[in-house]
Amino acid sequence: MLAAVYHGRHDIRVEEWPAPPSPPPGWVTVAVTYCGICGTDIEEYLHGPVVIPTAPRPLTGAHAPLVLGHEGAGVVVAAGAGSGIDLGTRVGLENSVSCGHCAACMSGNRQLCPQLAVMGLMMDGALAEAVNVPAYMCAALPAGLPDEAGALAESLSVAVRAVRRGGTVAGVDVQVFGAGTIGLMAAQVARAAGARSVTLRDLSTARLGRAESMGFEVAPPGSDAGRALVVIECTGSAAGFRDALSATAKSGSTVVVGVHDRPREVDLLKLLMDERVILASLSHSMNGDYIPAIELLSQRKVDFEPLITDRVPLQNTVDRGFEPLVNDPESHLKVLIDCRQ
Repeated sequence: MLAAVYHGRHDIRVEEWPAPPSPPPGWVTVAVTYCGICGTDIEEYLHGPVVIPTAPRPLTGAHAPLVLGHEGAGVVVAAGAGSGIDLGTRVGLENSVSCGHCAACMSGNRQLCPQLAVMGLMMDGALAEAVNVPAYMCAALPAGLPDEAGALAESLSVAVRAVRRGGTVAGVDVQVFGAGTIGLMAAQVARAAGARSVTLRDLSTARLGRAESMGFEVAPPGSDAGRALVVIECTGSAAGFRDALSATAKSGSTVVVGVHDRPREVDLLKLLMDERVILASLSHSMNGDYIPAIELLSQRKVDFEPLITDRVPLQNTVDRGFEPLVNDPESHLKVLIDCRQ
């Protein structure tokens, strides 16, 4: 089968790769329809291997080279014993594989398992014609929900968790720093949850223009947008983190979603005097975040079409997917790879 395989930094090859074997008990084979390219994939392409293992991962045994892709959707075409999923079922892939017996797993938070392995980073992923996954990773897609939307459910579930971590947003002002894919998704989730106002903050006028066209208030650099009870930081930058803290009102919450590549300074006295809190939000859980994300998409409470800036055939994953995202990030949000051959 054809797959986008990570060999190392600046070395992703679309090549023939062994098709998945018959799935073992509790696993299924999914014929992938669409898979998104994530910022994590770009980070691995530019600076990796970061989280992609170079030695066998204990839980999966996988290491580079491996197939990328952790934002997938598709159709179940084979099922191992006890999987509980009918052939032909359209599914979204939540992407987390875990030990299944630690406290995090037992609480439904596989993403916090010490042995966590993520599809497409620590085992073969969905930037391929097909992939084997545990059945517990699959969530059925409602009739009428496009496959493209199913591929966006993973990203949206990150935003669902971020808003949920911030507490009740109904009737309060929310600010989101970073008007990229996750930021625009978090803004839509907050709006759907009843926020009184949602303001996007970003350095890019192009991204702010896109946010404004989606009906959000925007605050250009240097403007005073006041302070909000819930602030969601999606930039991963020192300036974004600093400004997000400054924009958080007394007794408010700053939710950190952006991935920071180095330590950041925090003025604890200011935090104390305002009795504010900083919360981190990592990935997503199946029941708490991923399934609610699918429900938001199915109910059309999240508009996914403006978030898709290109649909690209699998064989053009690098030249029409990764390279435009690297070279012209302001023009792109989510690039979806069409894996149907």
